[in-house]
Formats: sequence, structure tokens, C-alpha cells
Amino acid sequence: MLVDPMGNRLQTSRAIETSGNGVQDSTGEFDYLVEACDPCEANNFAYSINGIAVSDFITPHFYDPVAASGTNYSFGGKIKAPRQVLSGGYISFVNPQTDDMEQILLLGPKPQLTNLGPATGSSLRVFVDGRTHHEVLKHRKHNDKLSAWCKEHRQIRAEAAIRRGESYSRLSKAAGSR
Repeated sequence: MLVDPMGNRLQTSRAIETSGNGVQDSTGEFDYLVEACDPCEANNFAYSINGIAVSDFITPHFYDPVAASGTNYSFGGKIKAPRQVLSGGYISFVNPQTDDMEQILLLGPKPQLTNLGPATGSSLRVFVDGRTHHEVLKHRKHNDKLSAWCKEHRQIRAEAAIRRGESYSRLSKAAGSR
């Protein structure tokens, strides 16, 4: 919501096309829908903050026209080049040749290019999600290792909070009896 509250922010950059098991630069330019987590949103790229699994997300360099060494294209560093889509992710864009919204999904072994048609409605993000969310959910895989770690971490924090509360309660009672 901080990146694009209305779901309509577009970023112009070099065009991409499907190639083998991923995407590669192509000729021309696309207007990419800025979706901060979607290119790297698969659960196996998530990380933990205080026992809560959080999706990796792209940086502004994600839309750079060319790759530069030492540049982070995603917060977790899993994306290694501009406009790269990781397994389980996708990228949406307006193709100026057709003026249609298109999307490359990398949910299986090979990326799929889908023409979503002319965007309608007040939000591009709502339009895109309405056309493809069911497909993304169908292919989503659970990250058992991260889930187990987060559950254990939350339990440790909960037990520590209980101990602190009991300690504060004892101190409070002791201070009150003076």
C-alpha cells in the first residue's frame, strides 16, 4: 500500500520476453505495473521478522534498463537482474503494441505469457489480480522449514513475554506492599 495505494502505478523500462525457463530482455519498452512482491513472492523466498514470514520485495532498481554489479534488485537479494521473475512469481505490464495488459507467470517449469486484454476498472492491480489470482493460488507451495522456524520463534517470544509479565507482577506487588 505504501508503494502504490491506488494500484495504478506504472514504471517504464525495457521490454522482456519469455525464454527457456525464465525471461530475457527484448526490444522496445513496456509500462510495468509496480507490484512490490509479485516477481519474488513465492514462499521459498520469504524471510522472517519476529517469527512472521514476510514476502521478499523488489527495490526501485528492479526496473533499471541494464544490470549493474553490486545492485540489489530485491530486498532479500534473490533477484539477480532487472525484471527477473523468480519461480512462483509474475510480472504484469502494458504492451504498447497492443495497448493490452499482459503478464508473464512463472508458476511451472516454463514461463507463460498471458494477454489479459484491455484493462478496465479503476485499478490496474485489481484488474490483473481478478484475471490471474486463482492461477497463482493453485500453484502456491508452502515453505515448511520457514513455517516451523517462525512457529518456534513465536513460541519462544510468547514464553519470554509471560516470564516478563510474571516478573513485573511480582515487582509491582512487592512495591505495593511497602
